[in-house]
Amino acid sequence: MDPVPNTLTYFLSNTPQVESDFPIWIPFVMVALLLLNALFTSIGTAFFAYNMPRIKALASSGNKKAELVIKLDEKYDKLQTTILLLNIFTKATLYSISAIFFINLIANADPTKEALAVTIAIIVSAIAVLIFGEITPKMATKKTADKSVIRLVSLTNILVVALTPISIVFDAIGKLVGKIFHSKDQEALAEEELITIVDEAEQEGEIESDEGKLIRSAIEFNDVCAGDILTPRVEVCAISKDETVSNIAKIFIENPYSRLPVYGEDMDDIVGVLHEKDFFVAYHNNNKTITKYLQKPVHVSEHIKVADLLKLLKSKKCHLAIVVDEFGGTMGIVTMEDIIEELIGDVLDEHDEEEASDFKELEDGSYIVKCSAELEEFFEKLGLVYPEDGDMPQTVNGFVMKELESFPKKGDSFTYQGLKIEITKLSAKRVEEVHITKTLNDEGAN
Repeated sequence: MDPVPNTLTYFLSNTPQVESDFPIWIPFVMVALLLLNALFTSIGTAFFAYNMPRIKALASSGNKKAELVIKLDEKYDKLQTTILLLNIFTKATLYSISAIFFINLIANADPTKEALAVTIAIIVSAIAVLIFGEITPKMATKKTADKSVIRLVSLTNILVVALTPISIVFDAIGKLVGKIFHSKDQEALAEEELITIVDEAEQEGEIESDEGKLIRSAIEFNDVCAGDILTPRVEVCAISKDETVSNIAKIFIENPYSRLPVYGEDMDDIVGVLHEKDFFVAYHNNNKTITKYLQKPVHVSEHIKVADLLKLLKSKKCHLAIVVDEFGGTMGIVTMEDIIEELIGDVLDEHDEEEASDFKELEDGSYIVKCSAELEEFFEKLGLVYPEDGDMPQTVNGFVMKELESFPKKGDSFTYQGLKIEITKLSAKRVEEVHITKTLNDEGAN
C-alpha cells in the first residue's frame, strides 16, 4: 500500500537520497565552541561575583594568583571588553557552523528547505548557548566565585594580553560614544542605593550592625549642617572678657569644659575662646586679665555642612566654632566632639556623666519631660499628631512658650490634643521641665 500524500511517511519515503560530503568533525567543533562560550561566561561571572576583601587577604599573605586578580580588577573595563569579544566571536562562529551543519543535513537533499535548515540551526544553537553556555556556567561559578577566579586568573591574563590591540580599539570607540551621549545629571549611586547595599550586607552577615551604623552615618554625614548639631545659645557656658580670674577659675572647676567662649558686650559679641590650659598658665602667673591668652574665634553659618566645618576646624587648629544666624547673632556653638559624635555616636570621657533620658515615665502613667528635648521626639513619644503646617519650634521649651504666648510661671498649664501640660520647673530664661498627664477636657491655658 502506498503512503498517503502529505504525511511524514510520504515525505521520508519520497526524499531523494543524496550523498553528503560534509566533514564529520563539524559536530565536535560545535561542542568545542559551546564549551569555550561556557568558559568565557564563567570568567566574566567569577570576576564580577568574587569577594574582594577575601582575595585581598589572600594577596596580603603572598598568594600570587590573588595579586594577579587584583591587578586585572584594576583594569576591569579592559577585562570586560576582552570577555565580551570572545563571547561574541564564539557565538557567531557557533551559529555559522550550525547553519552549515543543518543545511548539509536537510537542504542538500532538497534546496527548497534551506530557510527551514537555517531556522532550525538558529533555534537549536540559541537554546544550547542559553542552557550550556550562559545559565549553567553562571549559576555554577557564582556559588564558587572566589575559587573560580583564582583558578581562571592565569588563563584570563593571557587572553587579556593577547587581545589588548583589539580591546584598545573598542575601548576608544566606547569612550567616544560615551562622550556623545553623556548626561551631566547622571549620578554613580544615590545615597538611598548605598544605604540599601549596606542594609543588605548587614542582613547577610557580611558586616556587623555597628559597622553598618558607622557606614550609614558616614554616607549621611555631608547632609548634616552645623545648625543641626549645635549647642543652643541658652545652654552655652560663656564668660565675659572682664570676668575676674578667680571667677573664671571657679567656672572651669565647676564645669566639665576645656574651652569657654569669651564675649565682649553680650553673647552676640564673641571675641575669643579661652582654653583651660592657657587660663591656668595665666592664673599661676598672677595675670589679672585673660586678653592675651584668647584664641581667635571661628565664626560659621548655621548652614555650613559638618564635613566642611570639620576641614575648617582642622585647618584653623581649633576645636570650637561659633554658629551665627543671618543677622550675625550667636545661635550657639559646635565643637569637634559634636562632629565626631555625629559619626560614631555619643562619646563619654572619664569626666562625663551619662545624661538621664529626656522622658521619665511615672508610676501613674504620666511623664516628666525635659524642655530641652526635640519637639518631634516629644510628639512621637507621646503619640501626638505633628501639625502639617510645619511652623513649629525645635524644642519643647519653644513649643510651651508658643502655646502660652507669654513667659510662664511655675504651675501654669494648658491642654493639647488630650494632654495636660503643666510647668514644674523653669529658669530665668526658659522652661526647664513639664509634667504631662492625660485629660478628657480641652481647657485653655490657665
